[in-house]
Amino acid sequence: MQTQTPEVGATAEDALMQLMMAVGRRFRSRIDGDGVDPSQAALLYTLKCRGAMRLGDIAEVMQLDASTVSRHVQQLGDRGFIEREPDPVDGRARIIALSSTGAATLKKTFDQRRAFLTAALADWDDADRERLRHDLTRLTASLGATS
Repeated sequence: MQTQTPEVGATAEDALMQLMMAVGRRFRSRIDGDGVDPSQAALLYTLKCRGAMRLGDIAEVMQLDASTVSRHVQQLGDRGFIEREPDPVDGRARIIALSSTGAATLKKTFDQRRAFLTAALADWDDADRERLRHDLTRLTASLGATS
C-alpha cells in the first residue's frame, strides 16, 4: 500500500478546506463515551444557544431539511436529551428544548473535542495560540456563523 504525503494548501482557502476535512474526520470518529454524533451535537448546541423552538425553526436556523431535523429530534427525544412540549400558540405543533441530560451530554461531547484540540496545540506558544484564536474568530464572523 502506497502512503501519500498530504498536499500543502496552495492558498489559504485550500489550507482551510484541508483543516476542515481533517477536523471533520476526527470529530466524526467515535470516542469512548460519546453520547451523540456530530450532527446531533449541532442540534443540541443550536437549542443551547437559541433556546426552545419549533422543529421548522430549528431546520431553518440549521439550514437543514425538516425531515432530517425530525429524525434527529426523535432520536434525541428517545434518549431524553430534549423535551417536547405543546406550542402554546398552536397546540398541534411542539416546542423543542434542551433537557438537563442533553445539556450534560453536550458539555461532555464538547469537553472531549476540546481536549483533542488542546493536545494538538500543546506545543504552540501563547502568541501563536492567541493569533489562531483571533484569526478563527474573524473567519467565523466573516462566514456569518454564530450558533
